[in-house]
Amino acid sequence: MAMDPSTQATVTGLEFIVSTIPARVACLESMMMTVPYDSCMPNWRVCKRHAYRTMMQIFSLKLAYTSSYVGGPVQLYGYVAVRDLLNPMRNYVFNRTRNDPLVVEHDGFIQMSGPKRGIRMQAPVLIEFNLKIKTGGEEEGDDQQVIDGVAIFGDRISGHARVNTQRMDGDGGSVDIKFAVLERASEATVQVGISEIEKGSCLSLCLAGSYTSPSYVSHGKIQLFDGVITAEASELSRAVVAVARDSKLVVKLKLSQKGGLDIHRCTIFPVEKHGSQSFIFNLGVATVEVMVTWSTMDIPQSLLGPNCFAHEFMASEGVEYVDE
Repeated sequence: MAMDPSTQATVTGLEFIVSTIPARVACLESMMMTVPYDSCMPNWRVCKRHAYRTMMQIFSLKLAYTSSYVGGPVQLYGYVAVRDLLNPMRNYVFNRTRNDPLVVEHDGFIQMSGPKRGIRMQAPVLIEFNLKIKTGGEEEGDDQQVIDGVAIFGDRISGHARVNTQRMDGDGGSVDIKFAVLERASEATVQVGISEIEKGSCLSLCLAGSYTSPSYVSHGKIQLFDGVITAEASELSRAVVAVARDSKLVVKLKLSQKGGLDIHRCTIFPVEKHGSQSFIFNLGVATVEVMVTWSTMDIPQSLLGPNCFAHEFMASEGVEYVDE
């Protein structure tokens, strides 16, 4: 896979970890530092013990082009996964099997299913791409390989909160990744729930996140949910995003109903290190609740455990693992 030279870096520790650890799913979850500690000083709302960290936010993935003609709808499968030094297991941003491919629309955007947790950039991160297009053949070997390779994104690849689009070229096509590096950021887990839907309603909901800041203008948009909702729905989605300390998270809602006018609403969540916030949209035909749960990414070694990054990396450096 071809890479833009600006994304490359020498990362001995990361390369060692990736080459020696099997392809397992990330063992860390989101919201690991949500519950305040007794030692938060002076208190958890203005905690000075736990620190904001540099994080990566991936806004979107887009299938830019394919090298050969694909008749009919494009059925994409495979994975895009991030590995950071906090825990170099795969943190999937996109993950579909051949039996459950994503039908890519005309705009080329790839519906993301992750990341599972925040992406910490205390050092460069590695992103793996392995994407294929399902063809009419019976076997996977008949399918078209779009891209298969890795790219390393340095922690200094971009200025703070600057939205970048990087094209990743593979043998059978290209994928655009839109991202930003956020300094002094917190992890926000956004959960969307819905209730009190009128029976027989034909509703579609679109929720998107963005940033507002007195320091800069951000053009990145985060898709939180986009789809049809039913009376049986409860929790619609969960998304993990990074939010910088010098900004706020903006959540915009659009509810469309057959034969009626679209309903637009907006709310803003200030950044925290711990705890959670929620906002309820009472829309008449439905009630939508958005809950944002905050967590710093300075996860202590005691929570990482021997199956995560600390053990393998420290062993490679000849340092004994100590559970703090």
